[in-house]
Amino acid sequence: MTDTLPTSNSPQPSTARVMTVEGKRILCIADARGNLSQLNTLARETDAHYIIHTGDFGFYDRSSLDRISDRTLKHLVQYSTLIPPQIRNRLNTAPVDQVRRTIEQSSPLLSEFPSLLAGEWQLEVPVYTVWGACEDVAIIEKFRMKEYKIHNLFLLDEATTYLLDIGGISLRLFGLGGAVVQHKLFDNGEGTDTIAGGQGTMWTTALQMGELVETAQGVYASSETRVLVTHASPGREGLLAQLALVLRADFTISAGLHFRYGISYNEFSCQPDQEHYRERLIQSQQGFLQLWDAIKEQVESYVDDRQKILLQNALMVVNRLPPSLHDTHPTDAMGVSVGDRDEQAFKNMWNFNLPDAAFGWVVLDMSHGRVSAETRSQGFNFSYRRSHAHLAMASPALSTNEWESSVDTQEEWKPDAREDIYKMKRTSVRNPHVAYVGGLSNTTVTENEIRALFGRDTVTAVKFPVDTNTQLPKPHCYVDFTTAAALENALAMNGKVFMDNKLIINRPNAQYGEVKGRGQRRGRSSYRGSPRMDHRFSDTMQRE
Repeated sequence: MTDTLPTSNSPQPSTARVMTVEGKRILCIADARGNLSQLNTLARETDAHYIIHTGDFGFYDRSSLDRISDRTLKHLVQYSTLIPPQIRNRLNTAPVDQVRRTIEQSSPLLSEFPSLLAGEWQLEVPVYTVWGACEDVAIIEKFRMKEYKIHNLFLLDEATTYLLDIGGISLRLFGLGGAVVQHKLFDNGEGTDTIAGGQGTMWTTALQMGELVETAQGVYASSETRVLVTHASPGREGLLAQLALVLRADFTISAGLHFRYGISYNEFSCQPDQEHYRERLIQSQQGFLQLWDAIKEQVESYVDDRQKILLQNALMVVNRLPPSLHDTHPTDAMGVSVGDRDEQAFKNMWNFNLPDAAFGWVVLDMSHGRVSAETRSQGFNFSYRRSHAHLAMASPALSTNEWESSVDTQEEWKPDAREDIYKMKRTSVRNPHVAYVGGLSNTTVTENEIRALFGRDTVTAVKFPVDTNTQLPKPHCYVDFTTAAALENALAMNGKVFMDNKLIINRPNAQYGEVKGRGQRRGRSSYRGSPRMDHRFSDTMQRE
């Protein structure tokens, strides 16, 4: 049994891979984070016949360490389950140079991927995975160019789909990896193909979405059950929810934000009616279109005819909205009302958002055409409330020991820009000389470079917040100055071009009152029109 599937370097079809699996159980997990041997352990414990993994797999080898930025490395250490807790606690507070030396000298603290690649051990069941937000794009490129191949490991991407015959069901798998970062949708970073990434992180591009739509259209069959596997959650990223509608997905499976419980839901269970669902997707659409309006002319001047088709597919995703309940609904070629189909997706498309692999999983049991689900999670540890009354205000998301060991790292890895301001307000002695510095679309800008820009003698602290959706540094920071005069000098630099970034500098309180506006400006100004980026965008569809 074969299907046709368009490839990335040619509109001509090629044969897609189809696998018939006699097993009935699919283990769904997220964020193995390099602890890959646990895949075999979990497969045995759950009696799973194969695994779906939703990213942050641990695609790093020894050479990756030099390509990982300091902040990404600290993040990897903080959430690693490979590093023994005592060592991890020490590394969380150690200088980054010491962290690098420790990882370089000890194996495998970063990932077990090198030993898997070397054939020292094997995956016991087929594993289908997308890449996550924290991966080495150079490693993924080697898989896509057929330089790397591992038994029982299959990458789901925009040009590859798998059909599994299992339990009386034809299960079609699609995948889209990486973080969804609005201002990077047209930036390939260090990627040389359609994929994008750099400094140990990866993100999704508009071209990938466009090609995935083409792939899905080329293999559509009404008899199949469709699963969209993503790293980011469609519940948080409207673009992915729109993509799921275009792909006619029956299920979505995605990673969470280091949750201790798995989540399963449909939009009908979360929204009072379809109009609210529609409004959420309209917000996503507007965010994309603001970016697109700013860069459309430049992008269209660089893409070739093939890429133009993919861009049109991506725009089709952006414009795919459930019709208003007050509108008339056109019918498709089969006479089915588009409104009826969207109402079906609103109620029947089911979403699974997974905890990290160390904390829980979902098992889909396929039998006689029925898909049932089992979930297991480690859950929260509330014992500290009885045994440590002085920690009563701690988050139950962490056990007592974990909370104690994470205190030193909480300031560096803030969950949101708002938390920075709240913390300033709660601090008994607050520095009044603080500036918001935005527009840092070139996320390679470091603390030292910010200090050098404003003068090392005038800066007391630089804080880079982290995006809760992507776990990546946000394109802005907060700078503390020694005096009011130093702050005024910094504010006078608003609009200055620094390392290809047009800076937005103002006082944080005023900026906080304009969070929405700032986000929009960041999205519009973040497309870098540098020759390096333009050249890579024009070459994104070249694949051997």
